Amino acid sequence: MPRPLRELAQLVARSHEAAYGTTALAERLRDLSHQVAELVHAQDATTRRRELGDVGWALLQLCNELGEDFGAAVEHTVQRLEQRLSGRSIALIGTSANPITNGHLTMGLEILALTDVDEVWYYLVGKHPWGKKLIPGPHRVEMVRRATARYRRLKVCDFEVVHGPQIYASTMETAPILRDHFLPSFPHDTFCWVMGSDVAQSFSEWQDAAWLAENLRVFVIHRLGFAFDKAGSLLADPRHLYLNEDIVTSNISSTLVRTRGRDYDHNKLLALVPDVVWDYLVEHQLLDPDILKA
Repeated sequence: MPRPLRELAQLVARSHEAAYGTTALAERLRDLSHQVAELVHAQDATTRRRELGDVGWALLQLCNELGEDFGAAVEHTVQRLEQRLSGRSIALIGTSANPITNGHLTMGLEILALTDVDEVWYYLVGKHPWGKKLIPGPHRVEMVRRATARYRRLKVCDFEVVHGPQIYASTMETAPILRDHFLPSFPHDTFCWVMGSDVAQSFSEWQDAAWLAENLRVFVIHRLGFAFDKAGSLLADPRHLYLNEDIVTSNISSTLVRTRGRDYDHNKLLALVPDVVWDYLVEHQLLDPDILKA
């Protein structure tokens, strides 16, 4: 009868001490890599069984040395796979990204660091709801794509840029667009909404704000000078988070980038945008005031 996993791990630890004494962790990892290679090349059932036993032994000893519970680690992997099969958990950062800045990247990376979402999407508006002039959508999308390329879990979402001409004929309000157009396009995924504490001040005034608070989890990131009264808001439910402690935040804005960058002096933007964004802005002369469109 097979031994319980914990008892088997203890047996492995004793056999390792008796046979090898103390070995460096790097040596254990090299041994494991070699044993997996041997398993790959096994030609018959007897050899496969022996090599499989060696790999299992090495994995259990690695867990012993790291102080990890092998069974718990495997269970965690199973849980992650089950979550993936039931859809991703995605945080949406609604933004014009006009252009994307280091502040936008910081916000996305902090959401990944402090919450349990799988990915963060920069949800780009096609047109600004208040008529603010924007760099043309395809350019904004491409700059976000380049800025996030090095971060596997940060992505650009061009849904409104692509479908805006049809959507805006009926509404330009965030909640109705999410409810009637965006969420039905991604039925297997779960979405959260991200906003700064400055924007959260007026959240209750949004059209269908109550629907958004009921149907999406909301993360509010603290912005300097804008304290948010979560307890007295539509976002009082504990599932909504106000990230206001041990949070890295930024006052960098797209407006500041465009203002400083009018004369195309790279030194003025070194702290504000990634180099790949700077290169794109220069290549397409996107800091010229007349490039903006309503």
